[in-house]
Amino acid sequence: MSSVTVIGESLVDVVSDSAHPGGSPLNVAVGLARLGHDVQFYTEFGIDPYGMQIAAHLNQAGVLVAPGSITQRSTSVAQVQMDEHSNAHYTFDIHQQIPEVRAVEGNQLLHTGSIAAWIEPSGERIVEAFSQATDRTLRSYDPNLRPDLVEDKEVTLQRIELLMSLSHIVKLSDVDGQWLYPDLEPWQVLEHVASLGPALAVMTQGGDGCLALASGQRYDIAAFPTTVADSIGAGDAFMSGLLYGVLARPQLAQSLRSEAPAATADVEDALRYALISAALTVAQPGANPPWLEEFTRAIKN
Repeated sequence: MSSVTVIGESLVDVVSDSAHPGGSPLNVAVGLARLGHDVQFYTEFGIDPYGMQIAAHLNQAGVLVAPGSITQRSTSVAQVQMDEHSNAHYTFDIHQQIPEVRAVEGNQLLHTGSIAAWIEPSGERIVEAFSQATDRTLRSYDPNLRPDLVEDKEVTLQRIELLMSLSHIVKLSDVDGQWLYPDLEPWQVLEHVASLGPALAVMTQGGDGCLALASGQRYDIAAFPTTVADSIGAGDAFMSGLLYGVLARPQLAQSLRSEAPAATADVEDALRYALISAALTVAQPGANPPWLEEFTRAIKN
């Protein structure tokens, strides 16, 4: 399996007074580790009960917490309210002082996303890591926006587009696309994102599956059938499934790094893996991405 570095926030999602480890980058790190990859995670959480809950969750999945990630400050919290359609809505108390990201020999993937990528001081640390990554490292990014935390949309958009330009893979939701580019239709959003540099631009559409653009070719893939318990962590499980699919096909990963044309079948398989991972996650309460055995069974069916 591949060596992966993930950078971003850790927090707990508090749903009906019950706390669950979360944060988009944490969920992706856990998802990739559960699928068998060696994952190192640069983040911040405290030594309080919430932080120890996060530490146990990461340890159970096999995620290595980078030195300096555990601090004396309180752990970030997201209060979650579920609506009548089982969609999650968040209120945040978040801070992130991510430690310096050290180059890892043989690291094949660098991933970031969400809040820590555009708040400070974590945002500058993440941009630095992406800017200094070698050409051999595949870079992926998921804006995973939380508009209620945005103080200056123009500044936030500049940071998001900078990270898009430094990435080979960008995944955003249809809601992200509407907030970032309200005057553009979904395919226009993907075309704009691709124009910034990413070789693979993907937009999730909830129960309608996903759209993607790679090597100028459009993909429109239907969602994998499932019964929805809630939507918490769905986009993150999609991301970890997508990255698993790319890493499982070295030729596809190389194409994305070099901007060479990607094989249609490889892109379709990676997107299908992403949708299966998301479907398995929404079938259970909370951000609970699949383990490799469950994921492999679903792929074969």
